[in-house]
Amino acid sequence: MKKNILIIGFGDIAYRLSKLVNKKKYRIYGISRSNKFLDNKDYIYWDWFSQNLPELNNLEFDTIIFFPKPVSLDKEGYLKGFVASAENIYKLVNAISYKRFISISSTRIYGKKENKLFTESDEVKPNEYRGKTIKKYEDLQIKNFNEKLIILRFSGLYSVFKNRSTNFLHRNNAAEIIKFFIEKDFVFDSYQIFNCSEDSDSSTNISNKKLKKAGFIFTTFN
Repeated sequence: MKKNILIIGFGDIAYRLSKLVNKKKYRIYGISRSNKFLDNKDYIYWDWFSQNLPELNNLEFDTIIFFPKPVSLDKEGYLKGFVASAENIYKLVNAISYKRFISISSTRIYGKKENKLFTESDEVKPNEYRGKTIKKYEDLQIKNFNEKLIILRFSGLYSVFKNRSTNFLHRNNAAEIIKFFIEKDFVFDSYQIFNCSEDSDSSTNISNKKLKKAGFIFTTFN
């Protein structure tokens, strides 16, 4: 029997993921706020700021994945895109069955501090509204999902090598990381957080040791 995967916020990374998973083992269901993928019967349009919950074709899932996105780059846009959407999605999740919830986050939560290598066990003290909002989002997800939750903190996503940020993650590696956690049958006693940032010869300050210790191998892109 195939394992069902629900992706909320189906966009570029989710599309790459859908091309990677074994179709004989997994069936992907997607929810999007755009109509780009509506030609597929397993994808539906839903504005997760709406008070009306969508009607899903399936109510049992192995994994749910959520990609939050700010609706604008100001403080209000971040609060709506991360916190308000997460609260509404929790209402949807309460109506279905699932084993694990993968919540996509950002290493922006650490703030801009130099001369320190950040690990997942460090207390986060963001120093600007984006990081503070992401912390609220993560705290809410931990409260709602606890031992079923895996938080993946993505560094700056890139497709072209020359456009990388200081801490970076290729979009293909991002999709591969999610695939890794879908396929691995990890059993955790409480929520887990993983930094998702590639190795760098420059001044990167995000440690990826926990992810690599779990068994993930990054692909190198030039």
